[in-house]
Amino acid sequence: MKTINNPFGYAVKNWWLSLLLGILYILAGLCVLWTPIVSYMTISILFSISLIIGGIFELIFAFNNKNALSGWGWNIAGGVLDLIIGIYLIANPGLSMAVLPYVLTFWLLFRGISIIGYSFDLRKYVKSNWGWYLFFGILAILCAIGIFWQPVIGAASIVYIVAFILLFVGIFRVVLAFELKSLQKKIKNHQEIITG
Repeated sequence: MKTINNPFGYAVKNWWLSLLLGILYILAGLCVLWTPIVSYMTISILFSISLIIGGIFELIFAFNNKNALSGWGWNIAGGVLDLIIGIYLIANPGLSMAVLPYVLTFWLLFRGISIIGYSFDLRKYVKSNWGWYLFFGILAILCAIGIFWQPVIGAASIVYIVAFILLFVGIFRVVLAFELKSLQKKIKNHQEIITG
């Protein structure tokens, strides 16, 4: 029988952190969509808090899975980036609408690239659903390019941009969590067959 030999090597721990992170982003995105008239400062604070909490979760996930994931450094980089941007935005709540679209563009571009990286890692080991991750990664990059190309439109519609960014990242994290849980179960079953 062929053994599973991949960077996931053993059961991926704490897949539920990705699920919690995804739910956090989705709830934050829905909150922004339901209250589009709220002040710009409130959106900035909500986005900042989401990034800080998300960054902490991502760092915990990365350190708990450093022996299981080959690209765990991307999780650390993403967590640190979320923390830096979140703290920067909280420290500057009056950040002008002309600057925030560029901060969001940089963050979304990094997230899009990391999602594409996850999709190729999953393609090697899971074989199914990896195309959706690739699609969301490309979509994130295209959104980032669109915001960068037309920052005035981005500044004018910042409420909806923030909401959809949070929703896209949240959906990705939730789907990734269930993919990791499924992979964890497959690895455990495979290990039981080998040892049993």
